[in-house]
Order: sequence, then structure tokens, then C-alpha cells
Amino acid sequence: MALAGVGLGHCAIGRAIARGGDAKTVANKVTVDHAVATLEDGSTLATPFWRVESANDGPSLLALAAQHGNEIHGAEVARRFKDVCARRLVAGSAWLVPMANLPAIRARRHSVDLGPEQPGRFSQGHNMQQTWPGNPEGNNTERVAYALDRAVVRHCSHGVDIHCWNHFWAAETLATTGHEPSRPLGEVTTTRFISYRPVRPPADKVRSISQLMHVRGAGAIVIELSGQFQMQERQVRIGLDSMVNIAKALGMIEGEPEPVEGGQVERTRENSREVLAPCAGIFMPALQKGTTAPLLPDDFVEDGQPLGHVLRESDLEAVPVVAPTSGYLWQLNACHGQLCDASLPAQHPYLEEGDRLALIVT
Repeated sequence: MALAGVGLGHCAIGRAIARGGDAKTVANKVTVDHAVATLEDGSTLATPFWRVESANDGPSLLALAAQHGNEIHGAEVARRFKDVCARRLVAGSAWLVPMANLPAIRARRHSVDLGPEQPGRFSQGHNMQQTWPGNPEGNNTERVAYALDRAVVRHCSHGVDIHCWNHFWAAETLATTGHEPSRPLGEVTTTRFISYRPVRPPADKVRSISQLMHVRGAGAIVIELSGQFQMQERQVRIGLDSMVNIAKALGMIEGEPEPVEGGQVERTRENSREVLAPCAGIFMPALQKGTTAPLLPDDFVEDGQPLGHVLRESDLEAVPVVAPTSGYLWQLNACHGQLCDASLPAQHPYLEEGDRLALIVT
């Protein structure tokens, strides 16, 4: 299926320009534009985005952030990537939407119709991730998605949908198999973890922006950074380095992608080892070796290394918890609910015996 305004055939040209061109800083055109939606009450909502254009043909790369109002790391990723592209883009164009869902951001909620401590699954039709390609006659979230699709998404040959899940889980790339335009995107991200899902054509209609781009023949992946309702430099750097690597792989920026230190780890059921709470009580994480900093998701642990202890409720004994294998921590600490950053009780470190308190990927 052809994409309106998309240079899918220019990837090879862009790559040749990037590898053979001058490595000095360039001055590219940066434009602030708006996707304007007419809302149900007749008012308009203008969602701003950056467009950075090089002087040469090439791919058109989308970074779309904050579809959910509590997942905000991607906004800063987009801003910094805009600055990189302004100086270093040698082929193609970058289309950067730092705040896709302004109503949800203003409400400081996953979706605009949610109340305090309600995770996204309770949204009644306002989960933007499930509204694509939008509807100009639908609810306000669908109308905003429609405006973004018309102004931005349909012009892009490749896309990165930047989300954030809870801070007890490590950042991860959600890549696709069986879809060649998407393949080079996932291979060069700098999240420690990557998992693969087959491309499945939607049974009835498109839901996510990745599905929309796949149906149109464009490449798309999802990056889940770690932590909601907050900005963390470590997560912003992961997102920025991933975007720069993707642009390099597509020939839009000079140079070779720089892999994450220690290599990327594919997370599967077979290589993931659960660590269960040995008793009921409150969990305290251990410190990283030789530091005063606590262990975090993404850290490497060795077989037998302390992960922390549970203060047992029955007799107040500190029951040690150790790593049963060597590998990278994908989860550490209790997480009571998939979107537990939306609810403070859901991230309380009280465990019942048998609760999962860590997941190590070997």
C-alpha cells in the first residue's frame, strides 16, 4: 500500500549520502507546525510538532511520544533528537511529536477520562493507543489522533512509538518479526532488553499506531522506557541514543550505530527466571556491588548475589533473597498491577509469600 508523501524508496539513496558525505555539522531547517483537531464542542486543539528537513531525499522518521499523559520521557527525547537532527541530519526528514495527547497530559493521567489511581484499562474509548487512525467524527481523543495522522503520521516511512511502563521494569524495545521495514529499527536501539512479536494484521480495524504504519507498508517499533509521571536522565538518554542509532541505520545521520554497553538481551519466557518472595513481609533492595546505590532494573547480577531481603512479618527476621542465576534484572521489587505507577498502593513493597519480586533474564 502506497504512503502519501513518503519516500520509502529513498533509503538506499540516503544511506549512500550519509556514508559518503561531509561529517561536519550542517544547518537544517527546523519547523514548528501543528496538527489541528476540531473537538466535539466546536473548539480546536492544535498539537505542536517539529519537522526537521535535510537537503537530500531519504526516509521520513517519526518519533511520537506521550500518547498517554503520564508517560512523558519521550517528550524530552524528541526535543533532544530535534537538536541532533538540526545539526547532523544529512538525508530525509524527522517528524517529532513530543506531546501527542495534550488533554491527557494536562489532566496528568494515562487517558483523559480516568480518575486518580485508575490504570489505562479503565479508559472508555480515550486510550489514544487504541484509536488509530482516528476519527474526525469520534470522541475528542479520536479526533486528535485523526489530526495527527493527517498532519504527521501518513508522511512517515518509519516510526518509533515511545511509551513508558512502570519503574520496576527495565526499558525494553518491542520489535516485530516478519516485517522487513521494521527490522532495522529494533536491531539498533539501546534498551538493554528487546522482545519480538509477529506482525499480525488487525482482525477488524487498526488499533495502534504501529499497526497503522505496518498496514501502510511503513516500519514501526515501540520503545517502553522505565517510569511514569517523572523525568529521569538515564531513561531520556536511552531513548535519545536509540533514536540516533535508528537514524544512523537508515542513513539519515552519518556514522555507525553504537550498541548498548554489554549488548542487548532478547527477553523470552525461556530465558527469564522468576524470583519469588520467600515469605510475607516488606522487601528492601540490596545495594549495587561496591556502591551506595540500590540495585535497579537493567543492572547485571551474578548467581548468588544478594538482591535484598524481606522483613518477615511473622517474626521480624530479615530473610535474604539472592539471585538464582546470572543475568540482567528486568524487574526488581513488588509490582502489584501492570500499570502500578498509576497507583501508589500498587507499588507498595509489601509481599505475600510466592509473589514475584524479581525477574532475571539470562
